[in-house]
Amino acid sequence: IAIANLNDQARQQFNIPDNIKGVVVQDVKPGSPADDAGLQPGDVIEEMNRKPITSGSEFASAVQAAPADKDILLLVWSHGNSSYRTLHPAQSIPQQNQ
Repeated sequence: IAIANLNDQARQQFNIPDNIKGVVVQDVKPGSPADDAGLQPGDVIEEMNRKPITSGSEFASAVQAAPADKDILLLVWSHGNSSYRTLHPAQSIPQQNQ
């Protein structure tokens, strides 16, 4: 996932109201945990694990501090509505022999 600080240019590009705070999603890798959670460019991540996110560096630090095997709860503003999304950590799926 590529994110950026929420600035006037991003607000205008994605039609994000002034009262929305957080970081804006710039790009999502297909098949990634962010893609599975339904994140799209223009979405705004307002909170991570119920803590406000105000900058890209704060988001990066919070992701790095999160335990690798635990889900991450995000509050995401998208197209006028905020909702919670769960990011599941990337994990390999064991092959099953049949």
